[in-house]
Amino acid sequence: MVGANKVGALKGTVANQPEYPLLVIDAGNTAVKFALVTRKNAVPRLLRVLPTGKLTVGAARKIGATASAVVIASVVPSASRLLKRAFPTARFIGSRTQLGVRTLVDGKTIGSDRLANVAAAQVRFGRNVLVASFGTAATFDVIDKRGIHLGGAIAPGWSSFAALTSANTAQLPRIDQGKPTNAIGRNTREALRAGVNGGYAALVSQLVAQMKKEAKANNARVVFTGGDAATVAKLTGLKVITDPLLTLKGIAILAGPTVREGRK
Repeated sequence: MVGANKVGALKGTVANQPEYPLLVIDAGNTAVKFALVTRKNAVPRLLRVLPTGKLTVGAARKIGATASAVVIASVVPSASRLLKRAFPTARFIGSRTQLGVRTLVDGKTIGSDRLANVAAAQVRFGRNVLVASFGTAATFDVIDKRGIHLGGAIAPGWSSFAALTSANTAQLPRIDQGKPTNAIGRNTREALRAGVNGGYAALVSQLVAQMKKEAKANNARVVFTGGDAATVAKLTGLKVITDPLLTLKGIAILAGPTVREGRK
């Protein structure tokens, strides 16, 4: 298990504190985000967002030229290899990273982005919080009222979900981000909006409700992050906190106890 023994709140308690300015990188399936942290506990300042397919060693080095240290969360092996070449001394968040919160999750299988989200949620809220990230995939993680990370769920992201219908049908258009007004559409576009957007809203709402129930945390705060966080929040109508920088904040928090992983 990752960090099975609680090591305390992460603020000011981790060993091997990084040098600043610190470059934090979140490499996902769709985009690679670069942000700079100028001092301890500072909010990451977003520098650049690159499509993952356009990431190069040269571009990464140019973006991170002013950084004294680099820490990376990557769920894309090809991006990890490029970033390793760009920053040979960078540290990668992974299975041996101390999370700073007791977890019941198999550390060998959980993605580094989820680790970062849990770390950020733990530092900000402590306990009784559900964090969901909406990108190419949607990930959900819950910390219960005891402060234990119980685990979570993985589903298609909203964009991936919406693309499934239009990608596999000849005459159906790509659906927009509008919230459906009715479950019964009177034309093709209304029907698509009801089925796709309404269906996705139902998926997320039901999953959040069920996770709260299983965690016995019905009053848990819900935090959305990721590129489609605002869209999904609008579609569901759930009372949530949206924080587009949450994953980057988590990477910065985990910068202290990270250890370098093997080449991917």
